[in-house]
Amino acid sequence: NGHFITEYALKNNESYLFGIETKKKRCLKIFKKVKRLNLNNVLIYQGYAEKALNLFPPSSIEKIHIYFPDPWPKTKHRRRRFLKNQNLNILNQLLKLNGHIFFATDVFDYYFQVKLLLILHPCFEIAKESPPEELYTSVFSKKFHEGGLNTYFISAEKIMSECNGTNK
Repeated sequence: NGHFITEYALKNNESYLFGIETKKKRCLKIFKKVKRLNLNNVLIYQGYAEKALNLFPPSSIEKIHIYFPDPWPKTKHRRRRFLKNQNLNILNQLLKLNGHIFFATDVFDYYFQVKLLLILHPCFEIAKESPPEELYTSVFSKKFHEGGLNTYFISAEKIMSECNGTNK
């Protein structure tokens, strides 16, 4: 619904933000918030992240925030999760050296999978970054907190400029 991206954009007006959302109604809500707040540093893309990744040149992104993506909780559907080795290799190519990936979910299994992927990937190192405070303004984060559910957060830093992405 745009809470995170608009709050983050207000506090980081020197950065350009590119939001990705699959649902048209959510994109319209975000667009209206961006327009109302007169934010000139936010673009919204309606579609799947896998397709949007082709829009960026290599080493052009400083931070990637992935918060509460569809967890595909059924075992037979886990292959549909966005953060998997193939997409992590693409994100690695897009990130600048010392760039960061920030990830949050309410599904421990997904968090654990992402943590393993990041630990095993030769280009990344688990970082000691705290979640940005704007994360807690998102609809999903508030919903999980109010429902007494845990959220799991991890960050990783790109530590190698030349890396083919094969596991350690």
